[in-house]
Amino acid sequence: AEYMGKKGSFRNSAYTASKFGGIGLTQSIALDLAPHGVRVNAVCPGNLLDGTLWQQSLYEQYARTQGITAEEVRRKYESQVPLGRGCTYEDVSNVVVFLASDESSYMT
Repeated sequence: AEYMGKKGSFRNSAYTASKFGGIGLTQSIALDLAPHGVRVNAVCPGNLLDGTLWQQSLYEQYARTQGITAEEVRRKYESQVPLGRGCTYEDVSNVVVFLASDESSYMT
């Protein structure tokens, strides 16, 4: 569902609305299935700044539309994250492995 399911986005209303819908659906299904011992969670990873979409498209697109360099685009997005960096595939996989484990048995 990614972070846009939790925060509005300028000029991106349809995409953001779909993400909000995904979060609501996840929460509703979690409530429906909890009595049966089934846990339901969503992973909202944020920007995978080293991912293919960013590398092959978004950096240049945002640089062009914002009148800044691709490196400045990256720094802009990193500065919006408390940890000061983009999300990695390893970050996402670690969360998914945790959610699939018995260690997260109370999370839904």
